[in-house]
Amino acid sequence: MKESNSKTPKKCAPILSFVGIVLALLLLCFDFIGEVSFISLVVISVVVGVFIQYSDSIQSFNLLKGELILKDIKETESSVKELAKAILEVTETSSHGIMQESFDSEAMDKAVEKLRKLTT
Repeated sequence: MKESNSKTPKKCAPILSFVGIVLALLLLCFDFIGEVSFISLVVISVVVGVFIQYSDSIQSFNLLKGELILKDIKETESSVKELAKAILEVTETSSHGIMQESFDSEAMDKAVEKLRKLTT
């Protein structure tokens, strides 16, 4: 029973957006609002519908900065940093055994430094 309740907002989000748009259109047709108000109501209806649809995936939302961070992206970012740290450790430990004539130590140091910047 709880599964149907948690999925109900997702099913209702497009309907809610549609109802908001229809109400805004009715207000425009009966001259209660102007074109700018109509566009504003339509945009608000769509944004609220999308926000409700994806509310379980949102990590943080800041309207002033225009910032929306999804949970999946945050998890992916931490996974990439962990992978970069592992590559950095392997590179640093194995670099001493690779010393050959064609080995470019400057390029190696630059690559290691770039990996360090990515992991901090």
